[in-house]
Amino acid sequence: MRYNEIRTGQDLWQFMTRPSETLTAFLAREKGDISVLGGSGKMGKELTALIKNTDKINGVKRNIFVASTFSNPEDKTLLEELGAICLQGDISSESFLKGLPVTPHMVYMVGFKFGSSGDYRKAFHINSIVPYLVGSKYGKSNNVVFSSGNPYPHTSATGEGCVESEALQPTGIYGWTIIARESSFKTTAMLYPDQKNSFYRLMYAQHLNYGVLVDLARMVKNGEPVSLAMPAVNLISQRDANEIAIRCLGECLPGEGLTLNVAGPVWQVRDIVERIAHHMGKKALFAGEEHEEALLANDALCRSLFGEYRDRGEEMIEAAAHWIKNDGPVWHKPTYFGKVNHQY
Repeated sequence: MRYNEIRTGQDLWQFMTRPSETLTAFLAREKGDISVLGGSGKMGKELTALIKNTDKINGVKRNIFVASTFSNPEDKTLLEELGAICLQGDISSESFLKGLPVTPHMVYMVGFKFGSSGDYRKAFHINSIVPYLVGSKYGKSNNVVFSSGNPYPHTSATGEGCVESEALQPTGIYGWTIIARESSFKTTAMLYPDQKNSFYRLMYAQHLNYGVLVDLARMVKNGEPVSLAMPAVNLISQRDANEIAIRCLGECLPGEGLTLNVAGPVWQVRDIVERIAHHMGKKALFAGEEHEEALLANDALCRSLFGEYRDRGEEMIEAAAHWIKNDGPVWHKPTYFGKVNHQY
């Protein structure tokens, strides 16, 4: 099944959690239990399912520990039915964190973005102090730390975006706390020589229940003009993004760690909207001035390590257009990718 052939929620789940041959081969070699902290969110459930489905194919028995508040009890039930071991609690609580098992591999997905501009204390606590405590606990583990390209400077909208060595220029509290999160793990890596980290700077993973394409498709369907203040965007499917996160467990490095942009190719927002409008039989409407710069990341290093992505932008755009046109379910979690001032 291809991305643009998805028709039902079951199709979508099976598509997003079906591992590639490359991931299957990787996890057959990579031994040891895996912890997924904050794993009940938008990406964590499917990431966990990818690991469990791959281990089933390989005949591998390993423990997958998912630690989360599980504010939605159905998420806990789903993951337990997959065979994951769910540990319910607040990761920002030192007593809960102390009780978690230490595993050879850890995926860190905890973060606070939306609402951060109005709560500096919580933003710094969740995005800086908690990572230091977690990094101290997993001092001998390979840790994939979910991060973001948000602190990169804006560059030409028609360019390839920022590489990992670009000097960061955060705007707003969220961008600063992204740097704090990475810095906390780099600090614990100095204290624990056996710790290896990969800083996974994700840009706009796409899914039919949420994402930039869903945001834009809903606007087109509703006849709303699309702002071009953020004129370009990276597009990568959540399936590809999760697979790369898992494979990063094998690329973690000591000291400063591996920093990796996981982004997908650059697309012009105008082009995306016009394609969506074509698939919907609607007229593309735009508002405001089309800016010359955008927040973009160059993922050449990622593709050199892991190869080209499975899912193409054209397919994702067509799929999102048809999904929204046909009233497919969405999570009502807007991305706010067009927030030029980075106030969330």
